[in-house]
Amino acid sequence: MKHYLPVVALSSVFTLGLFGCGGSDNAPGTNIPQPLPTPLDYQSLLNETVGEVIPGVVLHIASPQKHILLSAGVSDTETHTPMQVDAQMPVGSAGKKATALLTLMLYEDGMLNIDDTIDTWLPADLVSRIEYGSDITLRQLLMHTSGVHDYLAPDTADAWFDAIMDDPTSLKTDSYALAFSLDKPADFVPGTQFNYSNSGYLLVGLILDSVLGEHHSSALRQRVLIPLGMNNSYYNGVEKELGTIISGYFNLNGEILNTKLAYENIGVADAPLISTAEDLTRLIRAVASDNSPISASIRDLMIGDSNLTALGDDAFYGMGMMKDASFEKPIYHHGGDEPGYSSTNIYIPYKDTSITIFINCGVAADCIQKQDALIQTVLSNELQP
Repeated sequence: MKHYLPVVALSSVFTLGLFGCGGSDNAPGTNIPQPLPTPLDYQSLLNETVGEVIPGVVLHIASPQKHILLSAGVSDTETHTPMQVDAQMPVGSAGKKATALLTLMLYEDGMLNIDDTIDTWLPADLVSRIEYGSDITLRQLLMHTSGVHDYLAPDTADAWFDAIMDDPTSLKTDSYALAFSLDKPADFVPGTQFNYSNSGYLLVGLILDSVLGEHHSSALRQRVLIPLGMNNSYYNGVEKELGTIISGYFNLNGEILNTKLAYENIGVADAPLISTAEDLTRLIRAVASDNSPISASIRDLMIGDSNLTALGDDAFYGMGMMKDASFEKPIYHHGGDEPGYSSTNIYIPYKDTSITIFINCGVAADCIQKQDALIQTVLSNELQP
């Protein structure tokens, strides 16, 4: 599930709940951070943040001048296990940049063409169940301009959530999740508009499997995770034997659900990663910083100005990454929300500063409100001269 930076922090933001998203009406420039009255004590801030709504939090800030890695609260409310700085959890759509990165690496190596239509790789009986399926390109899937119905849209999100909670122990991969979007009307003719579609990235995952002849988790590990030093990350569900995720808490109409068991068994390309805060920092810095092991051509496809789609209010989407241009200098980001988990992943190029925040609640309104306040405070502090 996608996650945008909070409205109070960036004017480019849309806030997504479980059942859909809405646009921000903030005018550019209205979100200039105000000077904080005293030097910010991050540990105290985290201690004040955790409680009944947000059980636990991890904060990682990295720049040439500082390295901050802190935690507060608990990773499990029943055992009262303290939250650790190396906690592993599902990072939701923050992992889309890993899926996009792997796809573009294969493109650069000539193993696929992102301007081919999806029927190049996928069977006709599947493509025929997607409106305009034979006209949709891989590039459009990566950029959310395909018009493919999102399985987390309001008309199908409930059914998806009920399915994973009713059967939490079986592995759900791209084909399973995509079934919730098949035979649905397209949002628009491919290439004519933008609409964030998690289903588009499910199709990317199936295309990667077809090209590679095996599940793409192996290539993701060999070509992305290991080279970037993401040694505490793995493909959710498919590689669950490599780690243990913390508990995640979702307030559904007043009932607090622990979604850990369900999310241990979901392995989808729109939200592929279990990661730590430090590892997710490594990923965004690899994509967005100048000091990157990734080729300039791939980085240009992901975040280059000529490859960005304007969303309004100085917000732009590339491939698995967002750009906010409402400040004097741009900020790149892409976080992720799932019921029970939320990750924030920001890179500030002109300061060479990254901010990554993990919390073990997600999507519910009370969680989003407290999360947004935390992000606003941290971001405001890091943007001070």
